[in-house]
Amino acid sequence: MEKKQLYMIGNSHIDPVWFWEWEEGMQEVKATYQSALDRMREFDEYKFTSTSTAFFQWIEKLLPDLLEEIRQRVLEGRWEITGGWFIEPDCLLPCGEAFARHGLYGQRYLKDRFGDICRIGSNVDSFGHSGNLPQILKKSGMDSYVFMRPRLNAPVFRWESPDESSVNAICLPAEYTTWFREPTLKNIDDTLERTKGYDRMVCCYGVGNHGGGPTIENIETIREQMEDFDGADLHFSSFGEFLKDIRDWELPVRKGPFERINEGCYSNDSEFKRLNRLAEGRLIAADTYLAMAAAQTGVWPEETGKIETLWNTLHFNEFHDTMGGTTIKPAREEAVMQLSAVCAKAAFIRETAKQRIVNSLDTSGEGYPLFLFNPHGKDFSDCVEVELEWFCQSPLKVSDPFGNEVPYQRIHTAAKVRHTVLGGRRRIVFYASVPSCGYAVYRLSKEAPSLGFNQKMEIDNPDPYTLENQFLRAEFDKETGMLCVLMDRTTGYDALKGPASVRLYVDERDAWGGLQGRRYEDRNVSFRLESIDKVESGKIREAIRVRLTYEGTRLEQLYTLGAGERELRVENRLCFTQPRALLKAAYPTGEDCIATRAETAYGIVERVHEADDGEYSMQRFLDVADKRGCGLAVANDGKYAFNLTEGRTQITVARSAIYAQGSSPDWENEIESYEYMDIGTQTYHLLLRPHGKRLPASELYRIAEKANGSYEYLMDSAHMPLTRSGRNSVLSSFAATDRDNVAVQVVKKAEDDDGFIIRLLELQGEDTDYHLFLMGNVYPLNIGHYEIQTIKTDRGGRNIKTVNLLEWEEERDQNGER
Repeated sequence: MEKKQLYMIGNSHIDPVWFWEWEEGMQEVKATYQSALDRMREFDEYKFTSTSTAFFQWIEKLLPDLLEEIRQRVLEGRWEITGGWFIEPDCLLPCGEAFARHGLYGQRYLKDRFGDICRIGSNVDSFGHSGNLPQILKKSGMDSYVFMRPRLNAPVFRWESPDESSVNAICLPAEYTTWFREPTLKNIDDTLERTKGYDRMVCCYGVGNHGGGPTIENIETIREQMEDFDGADLHFSSFGEFLKDIRDWELPVRKGPFERINEGCYSNDSEFKRLNRLAEGRLIAADTYLAMAAAQTGVWPEETGKIETLWNTLHFNEFHDTMGGTTIKPAREEAVMQLSAVCAKAAFIRETAKQRIVNSLDTSGEGYPLFLFNPHGKDFSDCVEVELEWFCQSPLKVSDPFGNEVPYQRIHTAAKVRHTVLGGRRRIVFYASVPSCGYAVYRLSKEAPSLGFNQKMEIDNPDPYTLENQFLRAEFDKETGMLCVLMDRTTGYDALKGPASVRLYVDERDAWGGLQGRRYEDRNVSFRLESIDKVESGKIREAIRVRLTYEGTRLEQLYTLGAGERELRVENRLCFTQPRALLKAAYPTGEDCIATRAETAYGIVERVHEADDGEYSMQRFLDVADKRGCGLAVANDGKYAFNLTEGRTQITVARSAIYAQGSSPDWENEIESYEYMDIGTQTYHLLLRPHGKRLPASELYRIAEKANGSYEYLMDSAHMPLTRSGRNSVLSSFAATDRDNVAVQVVKKAEDDDGFIIRLLELQGEDTDYHLFLMGNVYPLNIGHYEIQTIKTDRGGRNIKTVNLLEWEEERDQNGER
């Protein structure tokens, strides 16, 4: 019988940020790559595997000669590039477009610098993996994937996403890092023990986390085992060689995400996670506005060239330890500054693009033009709030794009002053409609309105315990202030089986969520009601404010319901003072509601929760329902963790773990000082949508966009066109579809020319024929179930073709060559 073959993979998993800051990470990359090249000169048979294009970019900037030497080793087949992404990110929490840009920019960089793209994705240390990654990997030129967490019984399998895309997956049977001789031997033994049914397997070695790579001792240990070891034949190799040698294997198929590794990371560090969500949304919107401006004016704005750098800054900070909240505080603070910069710069790009649009139009006429913009791929029709610089003694009339007067309600301004003689701010709420990826021009005039309400912000209906319209009824408990009824009036279904609550937990788990024999339990305490008041009341919208306290922690909740809204909006202003604690918003949806749908990267993950109260990840929305489809959908603007327990659906809103607190037995002592995440103030928003029948996926995406910002506005001056090019219109839609289950996700400039890229997503799991409306043109197309589809057009939007996520035609090979 032939001996088992062990493919020894020399590598160094590098955390550019963890218990150190990024500057130290840059140094460790330089030292590790230099060491890897030194070992190649010393050992002819030695090979090295690396990931992360960010590291190559550092080397290129600092030591271009070193990058050239690496390039030569790649050509020799001794340096294997895996990953294909900018960094090894968290693989559950980033949005789908973030993963798409990882591949787009990472693979194109590799193609440009090394003449080839990467075929093997690799995220060995990430805390879970989205179930839609096989499709994203496949459309980014990769047909294989390597990971370690969680460790599965089957170390090699075919991983399939909901659209039926699949990649070969390797789940490392042993550690990715071996520091010395003994750990190297242990990795060999563990690999053999855990893969007895396989005649060949991969085994990693080399110093990692803080870099280092394979050492002389590592290599000599393996050489010794080649000569003396009876258990297997060892040889220096690569993941690519192993995958090539098993290409005839019939691999088992696995579907779905790999999750619930380090569950505490789903809820660590609310501020960082909110900023990350905001940065993702602003970058996507910035790209779409740039495309709208280019279509309107015929010229791509110069700011278009800044987008890649901003995406890569975001990518760097979606690194799994940073996103997971397990780095030291100084590293986290730097990440917050970098994300804040991304948000600010993306906003500048967005606003200049909007200015280019309005400057190209004739906005002359009575009053002032109020532009409402919709960067999303579905038409918007809902409440909007706008705040205006408006003379305090002047009347205000609002008209829609067709000249019809629009009813509105005056509400409180962000500036907490009241001008009665000079100057002034005016904030109003009204219903508006804006086409997808487009704008609508409303008009504001200094005329007495016939449909303006609450000009003195009076309270028409003082009842502080009920909000109601034709679609929804919400009631609040008079003693506790808790929401106790949330009824879908169209079906009569009440999503709450009792009063909602705020659950405060003792949470002594470490930063990763490891219990270590300590306490993690619901304290079963009640927050005290300080006040409950009706603070807005009128024909357009009503609002109730609830103020709660417990042991110095304060929560102010502003519940608002518009006349035509189907969901209750909740703005939460939290001052959290409890260290080593966790706070959850809990909604008693009932024991029968155990089926959930949660947003994941460009998709939805469906779960059934039976006798399971552990935390799971979500992105912008969660829907929990019974067998009939009745339940509660919850959208959010920066939360990522939920659980079901005792008939309650719970959204984790704060977790005050110690920064970078690990699992060593004597980690806590009286000499050191400790700092806690989430202590302080934060604001977060939830949308609560009760439903007495199953909601279509398009409705879940609609409330998700609403929670994170469905529209933007700009009050312009009246003027003739300020630029030579452009088209005049009071309503404009750059891109749209005619099917609810097919939605435009982003529009951007093509990487190779001045054409447009349109990314679409099938939401419902149905193969679909649809029409794409693009810059006045109509295209009949089809899309597969749960497919991420990328369309490329020329400047005029006429010639159209399907491309992959790298923006290459799908009939091309994965190098981009015909």
